[in-house]
Amino acid sequence: MSGREPEASWSVDQGPRAPRPWWQLILGQWPLFVVLLGVSIGLAWVGLTHWKRGSFVIGVSFLVGMVLRAFLPAHRIGLLGVRRRWVDVCCLGLLGVGIVALALVVPPQP
Repeated sequence: MSGREPEASWSVDQGPRAPRPWWQLILGQWPLFVVLLGVSIGLAWVGLTHWKRGSFVIGVSFLVGMVLRAFLPAHRIGLLGVRRRWVDVCCLGLLGVGIVALALVVPPQP
């Protein structure tokens, strides 16, 4: 034993933190990954000529991002948090509701 026991938390007095491994940095971005995965699935569906279903999936993905941004703590949100919480929630909510409304209101093609 070196005589030093591991600390449960870090403080500024201990000096700079050691960098986290790359896989831990990537796994910390799971909220953004969830939203981008939903948007990708929606875009693929739009590309398969099911534009109403695809648009609906894209809108729902933005609404999921809004919920994640609204309820996850700041240290867990990762790159999904760009601005202040209320700005991100309002932007994602308006975008999601607008796209879902568009997908539901536009009549299907004959």
